[in-house]
Amino acid sequence: MQNNSQAFTRRAFGAISLSAVSAVALAACGQGSPSAPGSSASSASGSANLTKITLGVLPITDVAPIYLGQKQGIFAKHGLELDIQIAQGGAAILPAVTTGEYVIGYSNVVSLLIAQDKGLPIKVVHNGSSSTNKAGADVTEVAAKADKGIASPKDLVGKKIAVNALNNFADITIRNAVKKDGGDPTKLSFVEIPYPQMPAAIDRGDVDAAWTTEPFRTQILEAGGKIVASPMTDMAQNFDSAFFFTSQQSLTDKADVITKFRAALDESFDYANANEAAFREIIQDYAKVTPELAKKVVMSKWNKKVNQDALKTLGAAAKEFGVISNEPNIAGLLAES
Repeated sequence: MQNNSQAFTRRAFGAISLSAVSAVALAACGQGSPSAPGSSASSASGSANLTKITLGVLPITDVAPIYLGQKQGIFAKHGLELDIQIAQGGAAILPAVTTGEYVIGYSNVVSLLIAQDKGLPIKVVHNGSSSTNKAGADVTEVAAKADKGIASPKDLVGKKIAVNALNNFADITIRNAVKKDGGDPTKLSFVEIPYPQMPAAIDRGDVDAAWTTEPFRTQILEAGGKIVASPMTDMAQNFDSAFFFTSQQSLTDKADVITKFRAALDESFDYANANEAAFREIIQDYAKVTPELAKKVVMSKWNKKVNQDALKTLGAAAKEFGVISNEPNIAGLLAES
């Protein structure tokens, strides 16, 4: 890719707020390791016969199927050797994919809608993670202290709400939940606070509520907090929160690799969904979740197919609340199967 294209990519991405999952990358592992232990090579023998691909992810519980699939030899069975790169934050993944440094990356849905709105040549190749469809027991929700007088989304009006990034996933889904509950979505006050600082911010009273994800969601509840809104379940049933994506160039040049990755991830999703104990064990490794928290965190759902209806609903909300400027081209965002 030419230098001027790379410069455009990085300038455009500079305007994109970080994802709802990106801050967890620093928080969940508490380290700045560029890659997961043992992640740069397949455990299968005869790796010379495998195609090596670089994959950018965040050390959060949602990406467990990647590590489970690698450990179970699923990717090797499909002819792939994963070089898993753990990003310092979501801001590093998108430009790395669009410039070809990574073949595939992981990002929350809204950041990809914003990237498309900015004209970046990206394509979704597989679902990433999905809502549990259980209000009060979802991976990402809004929590508050019990004494704040917040019982439902509309009670967030006039309150100070911690979010990990402004003008992104949290803003859209919270505003949608408040509007759906009869509140005024324009009268919300958001404060940008990193996920790991949210439990303490709530405890001190710096904020009234927090859009929080695992394992911090569980930490807040353990300290006496409660769930006051479930924005993802309010947005849509079977709501997809993140995707695996590639660049248009890689999709064209590495079509066979992308096909193999999709097949391997399908199988890895099946394994993760069916093996909760394996999920709770492996997140202690790559995500550095303590054994105590690993027993309690909410486990994501991994739906193999993208819910296009839910994505259209989210895209409409993103435009309504000013996070993107144009009507999203959902068909153009998704790579053909």
